[in-house]
Amino acid sequence: MLQPVFDAIGRTTVWLGTDAGPASRLKLVVNSWVLALTTAAAEALALASGLGIDPELFLQAVGGGPLDSGYLQNKAAAILSGDFSANFSVELAGKDARLITEAGRAAGIRLDVAPAVAERFRRAADLGHADEDMAATYFASFGDGRPPAG
Repeated sequence: MLQPVFDAIGRTTVWLGTDAGPASRLKLVVNSWVLALTTAAAEALALASGLGIDPELFLQAVGGGPLDSGYLQNKAAAILSGDFSANFSVELAGKDARLITEAGRAAGIRLDVAPAVAERFRRAADLGHADEDMAATYFASFGDGRPPAG
């Protein structure tokens, strides 16, 4: 009955039964991937800036190849344009990163990236970016929250 609605708003529907548990756990897994990608994009752009490399050169270097993705291009565009209109806020991303860390710990899984991502989002929030898009994790790369000029 709802399949036509799901088809209209998404590319794929994954059916996990009527119990909410598997869906909630899958959401944590998917969000761990999204948060890792967002963090990696922000760090790569910050590193380029810090090393005096035009971040656009990074995007050109990976563009169109197997390391490129629409998501990278989307988050990079937000960072480079300074448009941090929230699709998913730094605060919510940090909460999810903490939930992912807790879920991994409870399952006996050692997660190294998720706790680091949670800390990074905490720093971005502390720098005043809590309500901005999670791409604002970019600012956590800089001690004072300000990217180098240039």
